[in-house]
Amino acid sequence: MPYRHAYRWLLGLFPLIALAFWPGYLGQLAQAPFALHAHGLTATAWLMLLTAQSWSIHARRAAWHRAAGLATFAVVPLFAAAGPLALWSMAGLWRTQADPFHAAFGARLVIADMIAGPCVTALVAYALARRRRVGVHAAAMLATALLVLPPIIGRLFPALPGFPHGGWAGFAGFRLAFDLAEGVTLLIALVLASRRSDGRVAFGLAAAATAAQLIGFETIGRTAFWERAVTRLTDMPVAPVALTAGVAAAAILLLAWRLGAARPWRVKPGLAAMSASAR
Repeated sequence: MPYRHAYRWLLGLFPLIALAFWPGYLGQLAQAPFALHAHGLTATAWLMLLTAQSWSIHARRAAWHRAAGLATFAVVPLFAAAGPLALWSMAGLWRTQADPFHAAFGARLVIADMIAGPCVTALVAYALARRRRVGVHAAAMLATALLVLPPIIGRLFPALPGFPHGGWAGFAGFRLAFDLAEGVTLLIALVLASRRSDGRVAFGLAAAATAAQLIGFETIGRTAFWERAVTRLTDMPVAPVALTAGVAAAAILLLAWRLGAARPWRVKPGLAAMSASAR
């Protein structure tokens, strides 16, 4: 089976998440808005589900793997619905200049979130449609974890001794940290895409999304045009957008599942044998 030790790397993300999000979220849960709770809980649930899927298939726990697969149809749409809630919340904090961080970066981060959320849904849908090709399926699922990597390591960089703060590095060093986090993630995605032919599409998409986030943050996100667009965004009601995003994600996953069942993708004999033995 490909990516045999992936679940260990996924497990390693959880302590990093605790460190990265303690100051701004986990350490002040009572004060955090519902939008952050919804986004944080669904994102964490997805990572836990992804870890369980990776471990269970390699531990030959087929029933657990199938159960985790079914849970995907609930967790991913909920994550998709929570995305606009967090996005609107951040845009609102930028518009009201609630604090120096959001005043400086809130509008620019909106563009990054607009790319990451739909890309997760697209990768999961691709994984479901190609689930009969084990390597392709595994790569697409694991590629979703790369999209949550920049927010984690981007919050850890400024805590390093001697890391620049202010000036060209941005408020609290966040601009430099963001660029470095996206650059590291892009490099990882490109390396993974080059290692296996059946992972090129999935990790290539993750690389493209990461590059788009970085470019958007440093170009479009800094323009007056984008700031006007974000201002108009905050004038729209978020509930219909969140509901639409969740329903659309569910529909896309169901369609992908049916496509995977209907189309007999060719599977290499060796992979087919390993997949059968895992059952």
